[in-house]
Amino acid sequence: MPIPRGVMTVVEGCLFQLGFGLIRSGGRALLSERKIGMVETTSSRQPAAPDRLGLLCNEVLDANFLTAILYMVKPELQVDVLFSAKDIEAWAPSITQKTRLIAFCSSVVVPAEILGKLARPAYNFHPGPPEYPGKHPVAFALYDGATTFGATLHEMAFPVDSGPIAGVLQFPVPPGSPYLWLMARTHQAALHLFLQSVVALARPSEPLNHLPISWGARRCGQKALDEACRLPFDITTDELERRRNSFGQVPGANLYVMLQNRRFDLKP
Repeated sequence: MPIPRGVMTVVEGCLFQLGFGLIRSGGRALLSERKIGMVETTSSRQPAAPDRLGLLCNEVLDANFLTAILYMVKPELQVDVLFSAKDIEAWAPSITQKTRLIAFCSSVVVPAEILGKLARPAYNFHPGPPEYPGKHPVAFALYDGATTFGATLHEMAFPVDSGPIAGVLQFPVPPGSPYLWLMARTHQAALHLFLQSVVALARPSEPLNHLPISWGARRCGQKALDEACRLPFDITTDELERRRNSFGQVPGANLYVMLQNRRFDLKP
């Protein structure tokens, strides 16, 4: 989901300051959030960086910012920006032994055959903490009344959001936080996590260290969202508002009831 323009204007300014500071500091984290894991390489050696890096994003703004940071870290790195499944398919023939793939909060699922062509792990920045794997972590966290949330860096694997975890960044969630606020705050956390890990991602050829953190059992995929949007006839007023303020805020999702095999959507 696109981040509101006003929010992104503030985020851009802050992150460019963080980005330049991060590069000057040699990649040390400049973050105030509670850091569950620091991203490090498995060796103190500094081998040659990947000569090619595929960067999969949803937003052009993210792609521009992340590419600029990658070039600051490693000017000779070739970055190929990808936005869709078709882009990935067209990019696949260029994969070599020194190619790395990074997905940043992307809704595109990278095919298993593409991951199989890569000689080194591909990484994904998931817009949610390990407790909330899947496509719609923000909605389920709001429904659960989560008091903390965050972003996760992990190796890509199948099923989606199941690979070894390399980094987590968390932040507190004030009571009553709206959907758009949590989306924006999560996006900020994912950008901060990228800045924290960009040196390791752009330079070393070894995989990142795995953290002793497991994914949660709470699945937040499209099927789970569809089920949560279906309302029982005996739903209480409190439960209806709880679902309206969480699942009902997801773009394209509608709360509904089924009657005689017909679907009736609730108006927003």
